[in-house]
Amino acid sequence: MKHLNLSHFPFLKRKYRISGENTSKLLAYLTKTQLGVNELKQENDCIELTVPFYNSRQLEKICDSLGLNAKIINEGDLLKLTKRILGRPGLIIGFLIFGLIILYLKDVVLRIDIINEDKQIQERIIHVLDEEGVKAGTYIPSIELVKVERALKQRVEGISWAGITRKGNSLIIDVIETIPKAKGSYSRFPTNLVAKENATVDKVLLLDGQLKVIKGSGVRKGDIIISGAIETEEPQSKEDKEAKQTKVRYTRAMGTVEGTFERTVVFEQKYDDVIKVKTGQQVKQRYFSLFSADIPLFFKQKTGDYYSEIESAYPEIAGLTLPFGLKTLVLDEYDRRPVHYSDKEALELCMKQAERYEKNYLEEYEIKEKNIEKSSDKSSSKLTVKYILYGNICEEAAFFIKK
Repeated sequence: MKHLNLSHFPFLKRKYRISGENTSKLLAYLTKTQLGVNELKQENDCIELTVPFYNSRQLEKICDSLGLNAKIINEGDLLKLTKRILGRPGLIIGFLIFGLIILYLKDVVLRIDIINEDKQIQERIIHVLDEEGVKAGTYIPSIELVKVERALKQRVEGISWAGITRKGNSLIIDVIETIPKAKGSYSRFPTNLVAKENATVDKVLLLDGQLKVIKGSGVRKGDIIISGAIETEEPQSKEDKEAKQTKVRYTRAMGTVEGTFERTVVFEQKYDDVIKVKTGQQVKQRYFSLFSADIPLFFKQKTGDYYSEIESAYPEIAGLTLPFGLKTLVLDEYDRRPVHYSDKEALELCMKQAERYEKNYLEEYEIKEKNIEKSSDKSSSKLTVKYILYGNICEEAAFFIKK
């Protein structure tokens, strides 16, 4: 095993000027001992030399025995710093306290990161963690992670699994959301499948219930397509088979009904309108963030119309993110300004409205046909779009059983 030779480091050495009548005896003595002497210079009765700091005490004893005066004229930066620190006990105590704080913070929860974008689920998780005593400042080794994971799975609505991983002084909460079941699957009442559009029935898949229409027939909005009340006729007795009684069984209607229907939507854009325009003025308001508290570093809250964005900066020491930092609220001012559109510009904006409508509301349907009619008056341009759509035409509706 190779040992580290400290004599190669100049910041751990001391330089001496030695004077007296017996310097020749010292030179003879140094040739017989291993003191790590280098940079030796002799001028008249004075000798200058450098030795490692751990041999300096031995050199001074040799000089005393020979009646020589050994004076330190230079030493390494580390030795100087050590002397200065030893001469200031308050600084030593400060370093010790700082070191203890770092050691403590290494095992303390300073951040909780939840890997989920649902704000409600995040709030529920934070609430359960708080009830279990897991929050900023909690000593991590004292946390029973398995117990907390079990509490999250049992008490947080909307998740089916939870896992906690430690990364430094942060806890990472990873969850899997519960897969939502079909709407109404928990209903205690029987249900019908009713038409939600005036449509023509093209395709029916019956799983449970009684079909009330046939393929190719037309239905109006609200008509029952599949009933949850299933009626059957049975003979009243074996002797009289002609006399029959009707029995009703109630269930939750299940199936798929697809059809074709029309939908007309009018998109309008006024020639004279008011829009939001950024003024180019930007204001930054800073907060000192300590754990979950945000302390404003300004005296007056800015008022007006702004788009806002938050920027955060937290310092790190030895890979640990500290629980305090700066938050900056960036405010971009905007103004409401009147604008006048030409007929062509207004129609283009109507077309953009139609595109957004199709993307947001018609994704579940197949657009079989689209007829566009343009019109305008003194104040606005209009776009009337008649869609012929194909897709699901029914929805579930519960009903009460008459007693």
